[in-house]
Amino acid sequence: MPITSKFICLNGHFLKEEDLSFTASNRAFRYGDGFFETMHYANGEIQLFDLHQARLKKAMNLLKLESSVLQLPHIIHKEIVRLNNANHFFKGARVRISIFRSEGGLYLPLSNKANYLIESWPLENDRYLINSNGFKLGAYKQISKPSGQTFFYKSLNSQVSILASLYAQENNLDNCFIINDKREIIESINSNVFFIQNKTIYTPNNDSGCIYGIMREKILTVISQLGFTINNHTPVKEEDISQFDEIFLSNAIQGIQWVGAYKTKRFDSKITKQIQKALIQEIFKHSKQAV
Repeated sequence: MPITSKFICLNGHFLKEEDLSFTASNRAFRYGDGFFETMHYANGEIQLFDLHQARLKKAMNLLKLESSVLQLPHIIHKEIVRLNNANHFFKGARVRISIFRSEGGLYLPLSNKANYLIESWPLENDRYLINSNGFKLGAYKQISKPSGQTFFYKSLNSQVSILASLYAQENNLDNCFIINDKREIIESINSNVFFIQNKTIYTPNNDSGCIYGIMREKILTVISQLGFTINNHTPVKEEDISQFDEIFLSNAIQGIQWVGAYKTKRFDSKITKQIQKALIQEIFKHSKQAV
């Protein structure tokens, strides 16, 4: 029987997606007062869950959000598994947890209590597959992100990524680089970015304004294990792109995706595929199913 309605989980309560309702006082709507985590789910397991939970706690502390439930990883893990089972997503799924402050107040909230909403969508594949055709990228420069350390989490205010997505669509691009106020490339619309030159791999540092990507963190570990040199102190600007041999993007849902072209410059994927293979082995080494 086909599924006609999808389940969601709001503060531990399971309900149909169309039954969800918020008032106009919802602070996520009014102020973007919150953040979200996106996770990869495969065959009953949540990949890199410990890293996601650590970033979630760090963001809650920064935003002064309070929740006893969200501090208990085993409860959130159980609810994610239950939700995907209820939705019949038994293989691969994309999971999003949105966390937002309880309604009340203007800029000054009346409460710091956190609410959470868990959603999931099916994925075609339960493992990370690298793209067969390299992405064509451009650079979105109309609006930049400020540099600094406060952007390690995924804010509910995603206007830069939204506008960059529209720019990519208008210009027949697969993705776009996003820059900061120093004209440095810090990420793409939905991913962290890595540049390869010989045996050195460049990626923006944490002060650049980039998202502290969960997959990025795991990739940095794998890169070190493979013997590559990591350079995260030399910023990359648009005029530097042509000097690199390879470029790849990373996020928690897709893993690694390689960039095939930027303007007239074309890029290889040899080292990128080597890193991707080692990454999959690292992530799924303790999986119940063989890689």
